[in-house]
Amino acid sequence: MTTHYMDEADVLGDRIGIMHSGKLTCVGSSLFLKTKFGVGYNLCISKNDNGLKKFVADYFGKEVNCLSETETQIVYQLLHDQSPRFEKFFKELD
Repeated sequence: MTTHYMDEADVLGDRIGIMHSGKLTCVGSSLFLKTKFGVGYNLCISKNDNGLKKFVADYFGKEVNCLSETETQIVYQLLHDQSPRFEKFFKELD
């Protein structure tokens, strides 16, 4: 089976092969590939006030990257090494 979507491959297969220019370049589990080549997590938040951006920036500092923003939603990219801070972040966000 082939797909262009990593999230689809993640759900359908226990091992994923990545091809580049017609050659198999890497094979492994989803977790292995995400750890080795991934950039982190996407945090998608529905906006309901203007303090959200400041809260996220204060919490994660310069290590947070805004991927996209609309009138109602904002998406940040968080690095793998920030995951130990997620539990406290979500409690404070709530």
